[in-house]
Amino acid sequence: MNAYLFAAGVTRYRTSDPDPARAATARQFWTNGMSVIVCAENAEEAQKRFEAWACAMPEGESGIESRIDKLTGAQFVDSLLTETESTPMDWPGIVEQARLDLESTAADEFEQGYWLDVNGVIPASASIEELTKDLEEDIASGLNWKAEKQFFFLLSVLSPPPPPAPENWEIQGGEEPANDAERSAEKPDPHLAEMLADFPQLADKEAVALIRARNSAVAAWLWQRYAAETKLAGYQVRIDPWCGVLGMEAKSEADSAT
Repeated sequence: MNAYLFAAGVTRYRTSDPDPARAATARQFWTNGMSVIVCAENAEEAQKRFEAWACAMPEGESGIESRIDKLTGAQFVDSLLTETESTPMDWPGIVEQARLDLESTAADEFEQGYWLDVNGVIPASASIEELTKDLEEDIASGLNWKAEKQFFFLLSVLSPPPPPAPENWEIQGGEEPANDAERSAEKPDPHLAEMLADFPQLADKEAVALIRARNSAVAAWLWQRYAAETKLAGYQVRIDPWCGVLGMEAKSEADSAT
């Protein structure tokens, strides 16, 4: 079974409300950022499962419609990266360990280092011990360095941004867009830009890695070593915390039926 990380900006509309006191909110809408890991046999099945989950009616609500404004997804690399080795993905074991982590770790745990923008700050150190010395002091001092205290990190390899469209087609020597649809495609969507600012997990991705490490700096360092000889070397990355899994229940049902 494969695994994918999906994220979406979902706008929900309240289309009706049986309560007269709330009738004025009948056209109210709001946008949420949502992300989750999806286990499935292929990307198409995974996306359908994610869309059904993202657009599901909130519990206890009625008269609400959902629209996905932006969706991104990428497949996980086939190994769990750890400080000692790379191992095949064991999603049932990973989900159980993630549950134990959540029960034993404070929700606002700062030492994990999710606040750290790892692009450009991780030195090419020879070992984790060297990394602790090579990092700038104001960064290293805020991170957990206890080897026995480990966390899961979702590392997204970001797609390169598209080249900017020329502002003046005649000066640039390009062809002017042929119709309104092409012209609008060249203009940034302000709603999408706002969603990306509020929920950066919506950025397009080339791949995703699951990493088990003591902090985000070590996670990024492990990725650098893993990707060094691949086409993904040098791509910008972002690191996010564990976000839950869909699809494991389907696998459990299939296993019990065999």
